Amino acid sequence: MTAFREALLGPSYWYHRRLIEQSKSWSSEQIREYQEERVGRLIRRYGSEITRKEDYRQHLRHYSRWDAPLLTHTVRTGGTSGQPLRFTADTLARRQKERAYLFDIWSQIGYAPHDLRVAYRGDVHEGLVQYNRLENLWIISPSATMEGDLDALRGWVCTVPPFFLHVHASSLYTFIDLLGEDLFRRLPIRGIIAGSEAFPIAEQARFERDFGIQIAHWYGHSEYAVLAYNCRECHGFHFYPTYGYVEFLPSETEDCQRIIASSFNRMGTQFVRYDTGDLATAATTTCPANQFRRVDAIVGRAQETFTDSEGRRRSLFGYIFGDEKSILWDHIQDLQVIQDRPGALRVRLVTDPASNRAQIEQTLQSRMPMATLEFEYVPVIERSASGKRRYFVDAMAGGEH
Repeated sequence: MTAFREALLGPSYWYHRRLIEQSKSWSSEQIREYQEERVGRLIRRYGSEITRKEDYRQHLRHYSRWDAPLLTHTVRTGGTSGQPLRFTADTLARRQKERAYLFDIWSQIGYAPHDLRVAYRGDVHEGLVQYNRLENLWIISPSATMEGDLDALRGWVCTVPPFFLHVHASSLYTFIDLLGEDLFRRLPIRGIIAGSEAFPIAEQARFERDFGIQIAHWYGHSEYAVLAYNCRECHGFHFYPTYGYVEFLPSETEDCQRIIASSFNRMGTQFVRYDTGDLATAATTTCPANQFRRVDAIVGRAQETFTDSEGRRRSLFGYIFGDEKSILWDHIQDLQVIQDRPGALRVRLVTDPASNRAQIEQTLQSRMPMATLEFEYVPVIERSASGKRRYFVDAMAGGEH
């Protein structure tokens, strides 16, 4: 790596890069000491009560530090668990920190900083592809992959030199379907980077065996409080002890524990004993890789695909939630999509009283020209026992409304 590229990664990147490598050899006692010091500061400052999204919506200033223009900026969570949450994040160091941890995860399949990536994961933009020079990243827009665009997509991807394919678990199979399996197998793909959704162990093993391509995936969330990588040795999830602090508390769902997260971010919103709404199954085996806290599986992040008007399976996540910065989410409190016949989706919405329904419908229809959308406005969308609602119901496969 050249000195110029090293400088682009930033000082926070290299600080966390060293911290990650050190922590992999720490004992359980060293991990405990490191985390207790940082969690203790949070508890002394904010208290020890379990917090939820509503606490931050109502008292954001209370949970924020060094919250000033230029030092921090406003971000949003995704919409898969209800109305997105607005909070603040460190403008400079946060992105550098994220890269240090994500690059460590991706390195399991051979990725190095500034290696070429091609992303098909729901980034909606004009045109078929866009290039981000800073990231060395080609981005394919899912809204531009209708039947008429596929020849251009297939021709373009054949010109790309060896790359890592960045997808959601569900959009991977959509991408293969759009290109055709024969062409996909001929592409110089060095590895699959799959975030946001977990791969079932058997499915990951089958894909890696059938295609000869390794997959790197992980558990994280938009609040940047905890992060876990999927281990290629034990197939469970290891939580980085230097990224944030994770606790596992009982849940109402049998054999599952609630994931409670405390962030180690120095600026912006401080998440303290935050109930992520996600569930995990306890680790049943040991792993020699390191002494990080582990779980066997993350529950509730499943692949969600719908059938479009051409009979293709597509990732719903990207089309609905791909543009989290859109003002659309300022007006939607909750959302659920139901499919009971191919090529048609029923979108159930809980909106603000003053929302512009015509604008919401027009925006969603423009993102999903490959399906007919029917809109239903409801006062509430039912939750499961874990407190989450299913944002996609595949009624064709026997899913319940």
